[in-house]
Amino acid sequence: MKANFLSVTIVAACMVMVSCNNDDTAIPANDGAVRFTSGITATPDTRVAIDGEGNSLWEADDPVGIYMVGHNTFQPAEGNANVKYTASQAGASTAFTAGAAAIFYPQDETTAVDFIAYHPYTAAVTELTYPVALSQQTSQTAIDLMTAQADNNGSGYTKADGRNNIVVNFAFSHRLVKLVMNITKDASVTGNIPAVSINGMNTTALFDLTSATDGFSEAGAPAGITPFTATAGTKYEAILLPVAALADAHTVTFTTDGGDVYTWAMKKEIASLEAGKIYTYTVNVTRYGVSATGSINKWVVGSTGTGTAE
Repeated sequence: MKANFLSVTIVAACMVMVSCNNDDTAIPANDGAVRFTSGITATPDTRVAIDGEGNSLWEADDPVGIYMVGHNTFQPAEGNANVKYTASQAGASTAFTAGAAAIFYPQDETTAVDFIAYHPYTAAVTELTYPVALSQQTSQTAIDLMTAQADNNGSGYTKADGRNNIVVNFAFSHRLVKLVMNITKDASVTGNIPAVSINGMNTTALFDLTSATDGFSEAGAPAGITPFTATAGTKYEAILLPVAALADAHTVTFTTDGGDVYTWAMKKEIASLEAGKIYTYTVNVTRYGVSATGSINKWVVGSTGTGTAE
């Protein structure tokens, strides 16, 4: 956060003025560095990194992208668009450290700005539009889209806030959906269940980072999703796009090592998948019928209940 974020054009202009007239006064260095922190206060947990009570945790070096925009606008201020920062330490809260360049407040004392942040960082963000891609679930932290906005309670931030050590604290919200499946197998089902597929879900979309709620558009590329294996054969997790109404195509298939396939028709138990919610189901696979139970903890705000695989 120590680098000066003046544009190349301004720096070059200053050099020209100084070289032409030694009596000119150079523009003073900007001492208004912006300090960023966050505690993950959103519910529910959709990250792999959690504590014993299921609360979200930052992982060290988690990358975020930050925009400084004009107060009450979404126009990047002084070229500060999609600047990469990383979490400086692991835990429920963290400070963020700048990468190649830090963000500084505008030189003008009266210019107010706001901030927009998202996780995980990608250089593919353009014009505050984030490309969601969920076909690969091996690293859930790499696809766990969270966003935050900070406007200093509607007043905006100024250079004076930097000098007064005011910290921009981001309260991130999860924008996707998490499905957790605890799998049990009846003695009537021979073999193990090494293969699980979530079917019919869109795997790509665009998210508008200026949106405070549902910013998704252009969802597409439906495909089978292999969920993250939390515990082989017994627990699988996936991060999914929201779905307004689950349909016949939305199923989960469980394949035994003997080739038998059992199918859970998700819409029987779940009407929709709402953004920012976690759905936890225990699915008991049997040859003659399926029983299931649901559970909920203090961070779960989505539906829980029973599922049927047959």
